Amino acid sequence: MTLDGILDALEDTRENFLDAIDGLSEEQLCEPDVIGDWSVKDILHHLAMWEAEMVKLLWQALQGVKPTTVHFSKQGVDQINAAWHEQGKDRPLARVMEDFIAVRKQTSRRLQAFQERDLTDAQRYPWLRGHALGEWVAEDSFKHEAEHTAQILAWRNRKGYGIGKVEKEER
Repeated sequence: MTLDGILDALEDTRENFLDAIDGLSEEQLCEPDVIGDWSVKDILHHLAMWEAEMVKLLWQALQGVKPTTVHFSKQGVDQINAAWHEQGKDRPLARVMEDFIAVRKQTSRRLQAFQERDLTDAQRYPWLRGHALGEWVAEDSFKHEAEHTAQILAWRNRKGYGIGKVEKEER
């Protein structure tokens, strides 16, 4: 995936995610059971944590070192998610939202330092085992965010909370 394609997708999925939560009250954003027992706030924290790990991976790749992010740990994804959930469950919503917004800015800024081939060449980083860096960026950012956007929209529908900005525009 090209740098411009990644940057466009980052912007588009962020806009879609924010539209999906638009109009929800603080109480609704903290309500459990959106995905399992997670709230929208928990999802925001989860997405920010994965993307922060990706930002670290990008920085390490630029330094020419094999990343030490959770992607390469012996922990499973479920174990990582559970630990992060525990870590973030009592954080104030405003702080979680700030982190969520800030990490996307860091991602975009970090990506600007890469050449096109750094993102598209599947052989560029041997530690990615035949995958292009752009694929990893997609998985840990906009594809991940799109997955959770769909889950939030489904939850809003189940709860009768409307569909945020999309619903407003259709009226």
